[in-house]
Amino acid sequence: MASSKEVCWPFVKPGLWPVLGLNVKGPKGVEPEKGEAMIRVDTGYDGFLLVDEETYYRLGMTLAELPRSKWADGETVTGETVRLRRAIIRISIPRLRINLQGHAETFHGNKDRLAGLKLLETLRILLDGPSKECCII
Repeated sequence: MASSKEVCWPFVKPGLWPVLGLNVKGPKGVEPEKGEAMIRVDTGYDGFLLVDEETYYRLGMTLAELPRSKWADGETVTGETVRLRRAIIRISIPRLRINLQGHAETFHGNKDRLAGLKLLETLRILLDGPSKECCII
């Protein structure tokens, strides 16, 4: 049972993936405007936040983009190496009134949204398998 400082989100299908409820703020707006976007937790992704390419452009992240020399190379699950565009962003966790600054990344053709290790390192996360919940404690 969640205390006043603990918030949990149920795993989502398909695959029963752990998720966090976040808002992502770029230079041109916030997504979603109301509520929270369910972002899949992925400990195999080293970055802060991976967003789909369409969201990256719609929120104007190109306006806050780091120089190309600061972009990272990533590897997909199929072993393909991709260049990750990187921009400074703010995220919030509305249910806890937490605001964080980090970076969003994307690559050509990306449709995934992932919360990576750099983001998880800033939070106390509980992955509760038996309850099928992801909690910030």
